[in-house]
Amino acid sequence: MAKIGFYLILAPVYVISLLPGKILYCISDFSAFFMRRILRYRYEVIHVNIARSFPDLKYDKIEEIVKSFYTNFTDVFIELLRSVSNTTKRQYSISELENPDCLKEFHDEGKPVMIVLGHQANWENILIADLSPSGYESKDFRIVYKKMRHKTPDMIIKWIRMRHMEGKLVESNEIAKYMFKHKDEQLCYFLVADQSPLPGAKFVVNFLNQPTLMMNGPEQLSGKLNMPVAFLNNRRVSRGKYKSTLTVITGDPSKTEEGEITRRFATLLEAGIRSQPSDWLWSHKRWKRSLNDLKNSSKKNDE
Repeated sequence: MAKIGFYLILAPVYVISLLPGKILYCISDFSAFFMRRILRYRYEVIHVNIARSFPDLKYDKIEEIVKSFYTNFTDVFIELLRSVSNTTKRQYSISELENPDCLKEFHDEGKPVMIVLGHQANWENILIADLSPSGYESKDFRIVYKKMRHKTPDMIIKWIRMRHMEGKLVESNEIAKYMFKHKDEQLCYFLVADQSPLPGAKFVVNFLNQPTLMMNGPEQLSGKLNMPVAFLNNRRVSRGKYKSTLTVITGDPSKTEEGEITRRFATLLEAGIRSQPSDWLWSHKRWKRSLNDLKNSSKKNDE
């Protein structure tokens, strides 16, 4: 049944993806307006997140960021839809990695690497990053993703994401086991690490003017495997065009203090967000877990 649903949904999606870009972006504009003014999709969450992150901004400026956010948000999904019928060459022309040789020294040393990023601009562009000057090919990519609850939409999103790459998707709950099993292979792992963490997270940083719990995974895994870590900053340069830059966080996690990798990631991510605020995923309930959750968890452990 899941396969039948897959083809029933994919067929009209493919047809729609063939529409001219101008029409698809008109659809994006209408969708953004509908979500912001009619549906009011997470409007309060978005507005509060931005206001708390930029307390010095006036109301008009906050409203401007909110409005731009909705357009950028719907553009991501329209561009994901366009990729269904795009040629691989055309798809790769959407985004430019400015320093693709940044990780060459690690490849020359025979090491796997971990690239962490946030939901900036079109974060799906990680699937078409050209790291070949560093030595890591598309076939070496391992994209960590969260499996969807329903099988049919999960099949569709996986098919779309794998359409223009030779690597593999690895479920988030399997990534630790996978990385240890393949620790001697020169693979390149991509982890989106700016979500609200699961219970048990202990790293707290000052992020966007707020004490913030961060995910443990990237730091713990890179530390246990002594795997170099880099940050990928994505930014929108015009509609449908993106640029990204890699920054090495550490080439040797064994020489970093606990929490240092997480703090560096948060600092780099915040700098990217501040440069182009509307590009980040403000609709995510990033601060739904307070520091009281950490304190309560610590008390239970002590008991």
